[in-house]
Amino acid sequence: MSEQEFPAYIGITDVTTQSHDQMLVEAFMEGQHSIMADEPKGFDIGDPPDLIGQSRGWTPVHYQLAALSMCTSITITVVARDQGFAYRNLRTGIRSLIDIRGFFFDLHLQPKFEQVNYDLWLDTDESDERIKELAEESDRRCPQLGLFHLAQIPLRVRWHREQTGEVAYEQRFFLDGEEPEARLRREASEQSG
Repeated sequence: MSEQEFPAYIGITDVTTQSHDQMLVEAFMEGQHSIMADEPKGFDIGDPPDLIGQSRGWTPVHYQLAALSMCTSITITVVARDQGFAYRNLRTGIRSLIDIRGFFFDLHLQPKFEQVNYDLWLDTDESDERIKELAEESDRRCPQLGLFHLAQIPLRVRWHREQTGEVAYEQRFFLDGEEPEARLRREASEQSG
């Protein structure tokens, strides 16, 4: 009997990357098409002046948010099956607000997500209580949500009913007091006023 490198309950994911000219990075996974990441055209990080994105692929932040959405959607499918929760469709939308000063302007700061707003629309006839149960168990079981929680990223997750758009359940993580989004809107208003 051969000895396993890791316990059977450990999933292994291998990804490699290759950097190309001017901020373009290509990622590879065996047996799959490669993906490209690049900063937007005109995204100039300063010296040297030739480090300008060309908009040839998604940014790493886009990939992170897509990974969060895809992982959550897959987790919801599994949890719904386990709970006998019936739904016909699921769609999501995510918006992140990132303080990029530490990447560009103030190297004493750490770039960070100020807030992530994550909206999910379910086409379901299940009750609000059942949606809450699905949401809480999906949150507990989703590895990507676990990363956001470990990083203590302020996160608002709203579960909407597709038919009406009404929020059936809202989850708030690391959002005490004034939300960063509201504070940032207020700061922008004060600066422009």
